[in-house]
This record gives sequence, C-alpha cells and structure tokens, in this order.
Amino acid sequence: MNEILKYRKELEDSIVQADTIKIFDNLLTIGVEEWASDIHIEPFQNYCRIRLRIDGILQELIQYPKNIHESIIAKFKIESGQMRPDEKRLPQDARVSAITLTNKEIDLRANTLPTIWGEKLVMRIVDKSKKVPMLEALWIEWINNQILFRNLNYPNWIILTTWPTWSWKSTTLYSCLSYLNKSDVNIITYEDPVENKVDWLNQSQIRTDIWYTFGQWLRAALRQDPDIIMVWEIRDWDTLEISMEAAMTWHLVLSTIHTNSSAETITRIMNMWGQPYMIVGTFNLVMAQRLARKVCDHCKSKVNIKELYPQLYTNAKYSLAWMDKEALKKELVLRWIWKEDWEWFINEWILAIWTWKAQSWDTCPTCGGSGYKWRVWLYEIMEYDDELKSALLKWSTAFEVEKFALERWMINLERDWIFKAISGKITLEEIYRLCKVKK
Repeated sequence: MNEILKYRKELEDSIVQADTIKIFDNLLTIGVEEWASDIHIEPFQNYCRIRLRIDGILQELIQYPKNIHESIIAKFKIESGQMRPDEKRLPQDARVSAITLTNKEIDLRANTLPTIWGEKLVMRIVDKSKKVPMLEALWIEWINNQILFRNLNYPNWIILTTWPTWSWKSTTLYSCLSYLNKSDVNIITYEDPVENKVDWLNQSQIRTDIWYTFGQWLRAALRQDPDIIMVWEIRDWDTLEISMEAAMTWHLVLSTIHTNSSAETITRIMNMWGQPYMIVGTFNLVMAQRLARKVCDHCKSKVNIKELYPQLYTNAKYSLAWMDKEALKKELVLRWIWKEDWEWFINEWILAIWTWKAQSWDTCPTCGGSGYKWRVWLYEIMEYDDELKSALLKWSTAFEVEKFALERWMINLERDWIFKAISGKITLEEIYRLCKVKK
C-alpha cells in the first residue's frame, strides 16, 4: 500500500511538472499494482481526469488541467509508433509493450476516440507477469465443475464460452487449454491478440494487414495434425461453419462468442444461419461467465434481508424452486453450505454477509472501507445432453430450451450467485448489478 501511495504522489508531481514520460510511467505502474483492467484518460470542458477500472468498477484516480492533455495524448501516440500524432479527427488503435516501474512486463491495447472536448484515450492492461491459474481455482463449483471437466475430456465437439467484456474470458480459456496441454496432444490456437504465451501451445496471431485470415489459418492448421483447436471468437457465418466442420472431423474446438447467457447463444448461432441439426451435431457445452466483487473477509457481517431486499429473497426462492430437489440437495452438500446458513436464509431471511459496517471510526485496513476485496467468478453451464438436444430440435426459442434445462439440473448465473451469497462470498448489491433478475 505504501508503494502505491508513493507512485500516486509521483504522478501528482509529474502532472504539476507536465512531465509526460513520468506521467505514463507512474500511471501504468499504479494501474498494474492496483489490479486495474483499464485506464481511461478523459477530457472535459474545464478539466481532464484519469480513471481506473478496478474490480469492474470505474474509480477516479486524479484530475489534471486541460492545458497538458494534448501533450499527454500526443506523447502516447509517438511512443506507440502505431498512431499518427497529427490525426485527431479519427479513432486510432495501437498495441504496445511496456515495463512498469516495478519491472513488470505488460501489453497495452489502446484506442483513441475524438470527443467534443478533445481525444479520449483508453488502455486495456494485460499483465504478462501474471500466471494462468489452474482451472480448479476459478470458482467453477460442483455440478458445473463436473460437467466442464467431463466435456474437456471428450475427443471432439465444440465448447463455447460466452461473456461480456471485462469478464476475464481469456483467463478461463487459457486455464482450459492449460488443463488440456499434455505431451500426447497437439494444440493450435488462433488469437487476436495473443495475450498470454503458454509453453507447449502452438499460438498463432491474426494478421489482417497481410490478409492472414481465419480461413487461411484453419486450412493450414488442419494440415498440422491438431487434436485441439482454439478459435479466439466466432464472429460470423464463415468462422462458425469452419468450426463446425472441424468438430465433425474429430477435433475438439474451443471458442468464444458474445451473448448474455448460455441459452441466448442458441439465438445468436441461428442468426448466423446455424441450423438446429448442425448445433446438436457439433455443440456440446456453452458456458457463460461474470465477475463479481468478492466480499471482504475481514469486515463482513450478518444481515437480515427481509426489510432491505424482500423482492430479491422472493426471486431467489422462486429460482431454486424450479430446480430438481435431488440436484439441489447435492449442490448444497458439495458446495459446503452449512445447514445453519441454509436455514438462516430460508427461514429467517438472513445472509451471512453484507457490505462493510464500521464497528468503530477506523476504516477496514483490508478493503479500505469499500466492503469488497478481489473478485469471484459466477458461472452457468448448459450441457447439450441427449434430452436437451431433442428439445432443441423440437423448440426454436432459447427461452423454452433454458426453461427445460433449469427444471432439470442447470445452475444458471442467478442460482450460482444465490449459492455463493449463502456461502458468504458475494453481496446482494452485486446481484442487482450483474445478473438479470426475474420480476
């Protein structure tokens, strides 16, 4: 913490001195040490500001006078070597490697956007010093955990992951690849960009400037005798079609797609002209993910939600009421949810956690009074078993397929957060912020 305060002070001094080199050095160091995912440099009418996205929430770091804003943006454009300093009317992109003052190697994906008050610069931070975590460490709990590991051990089919931005999709995808990465398999990836360099993976970088397209890559990849293929994102019909063909020719295909839930992926695939018979013949699992702020273990306390969020409690009980009773009982046991906590929740409307409540005038030394420290993953996994595939062939809507899965075994995002809230990992505020709740 003292180191971060030191760099914050140096950032303030460098702004006073209008030293753009020191501004960026200290800013990148603070971003990495604070575990920020993005840095926003924004101009307004009378001042400018810098914000960091930490644990999914934008937090203001500092404000500075507008007269040095253009020099800050121009300095970054020059250092990137990929942007034109004199072009201020059009958005520009750059990918830059840098080293922080704490000797950590990072990659930056930067974008400038013209606004009415000047250019805004956003930088996505990829900390290359962070190791890919083990798949077991990602909070993919019991039923979801068993389904995922079973499907990763199949020799073919498509495993799709879906999530919005800032959900750490690359972390889960690389963790899956690390689990599969053994000496007896050949893994080839097609990425845009290559965010983590992993030993024993054959990673290939997209190059649109020389027309190195997905079609060219896959034709070459299939001649490389692959067992497992990873496609960074399914964006259009061509990518979808070739991925399906690879799955039908005895390859395990991992990829991503941008939707809001596992069930809505069906609609997105059909909008790309994917037919139901092709989906059931090639898809085996779709996994959705969110990141929620984890409650601070140092200052959490019990709370009665009857007066605070009665509607949420009703929604939670309704969601669990749909679930198969034996599957529910098994999930509670395997997630180590104690009988006492479950009875508190069901009978007395009490959750074991809440945001920080000061017992004195002192601020919590762990979370700084925010009530949250670090983050926890929320997952839902829809497995395309024989019954679900039969339902998909009969029904055309994602809503009907999701309802069918929920009535049987599926742990969707809402159910996963209910279990995690009961077991003391997240708060009710995070539920409203991240999950679609039925009214």
